[in-house]
Amino acid sequence: MKIRKSLVALGLVVGLMASQGCALLFVGAVAGGAAAGTVSYFGNELRVIHETTVDRSWNAAAAAVNELQFPVNQAKSRKDGTGGLLVAKNAKNQDVIIQIIRQSDRLMEIRVRVGTFDTAENRAGSQLVYDKMRARM
Repeated sequence: MKIRKSLVALGLVVGLMASQGCALLFVGAVAGGAAAGTVSYFGNELRVIHETTVDRSWNAAAAAVNELQFPVNQAKSRKDGTGGLLVAKNAKNQDVIIQIIRQSDRLMEIRVRVGTFDTAENRAGSQLVYDKMRARM
């Protein structure tokens, strides 16, 4: 089954490359790799497509920040049927932002950002939060 999914993703990438050019190749490569749970960074933001539901990913995000003892900003956090936004603060008083974007009934795009600047430390913080979430999804 994994081989079939890989071949489908490869077919999509090749098709996009042949018909639409390099810009869509990047999108196709991200979508193909993300279906397998590949983590990528866009600036200071960790992004991954995960097979889960809105509720399950939201509960995992809330449990992760709770375990890390990050206070949640209830006024800025929200959840609905299309996803959610959870905003917290870490010990360095940096924003920890977890965004859940519903792609389909069983696929969510999860974005995690720690701090403002793209540093190795902030990326490690984002990865830590995502790892705590992933263990619960």
